[in-house]
Amino acid sequence: MPERRAPSGRAGDLRYAAPVDGPVRVLFLDVDGTMTDGLITMRADGDARNFWVRDGLALEWARDSGLLPIVISGRASLAVEARMRDLKLECYLGIKDKVAVAEKVLAREKARWIECAMVGDDLPDVPMLKRVGWPIAVADAAPQVIEFARDVTLARAGFGAVREAVEMLLQHNGRWDDVLRRYEVIE
Repeated sequence: MPERRAPSGRAGDLRYAAPVDGPVRVLFLDVDGTMTDGLITMRADGDARNFWVRDGLALEWARDSGLLPIVISGRASLAVEARMRDLKLECYLGIKDKVAVAEKVLAREKARWIECAMVGDDLPDVPMLKRVGWPIAVADAAPQVIEFARDVTLARAGFGAVREAVEMLLQHNGRWDDVLRRYEVIE
């Protein structure tokens, strides 16, 4: 299996040591360009997005494993709203100040920024990436965003990047083997 890229582009060359001493409790996610490939199809009855089914499954594992996924997007979309409802995920759409929303979630959950991860792809995600304990950029993120990431996924946005990030976080939290046992991959 290829190694994950670090911000410098060299595997294993991370700017940060272990980002979180304990488990990651909250996973913040952008939508367009992170959970989707960033393309928007505009139709008379609304817009359309494509979501990678394995990303959705991974978000269910995260939730079931005690890692709270929170979706915050700068764009409102009925298609995104429907997908988040399908996945039973808490989501905030049409948000310009993602940090303000995240701070309300942290207060409610009694969590600290260091206990959070963020997966993002573009400049509006940088304020979040700078605050969380585990900033993650998707493989095709803007170069300026990659500079703020601890890890960069091998998978592109909308094609398994979220799944990869969730697996990484569940491994860190010691919960990945639980997922593998559920599907009889290991005993």
